[in-house]
Amino acid sequence: MTQEDNFKALCKLTTKLLGLPKNALAKKSRKQRLQIPRSIVAVIARNEDNIHRDIIAKVLDRDRSLIYHYEKTHKGYYASWEDYRNTFNKIYSAYKDIT
Repeated sequence: MTQEDNFKALCKLTTKLLGLPKNALAKKSRKQRLQIPRSIVAVIARNEDNIHRDIIAKVLDRDRSLIYHYEKTHKGYYASWEDYRNTFNKIYSAYKDIT
């Protein structure tokens, strides 16, 4: 599988796990229920699979610079934002169970 296929599978897992509509992470919405998982899948993809930022940005339909922002803010969000932390743990645990 290519990096893009792996990332799309992670996005599909996330949307199914959180009960979001299909391709919800690529929508232009700024709603927190979409913004948090979008950030989390980008961080997991970078840290676990070293998926290139351009691929993540293409699949999420975002600018590549936003992926840098997700990586930079992850540690602070995880430490201080309960919703982010709980969602991250849920997605990461499901991801590790599959791999």
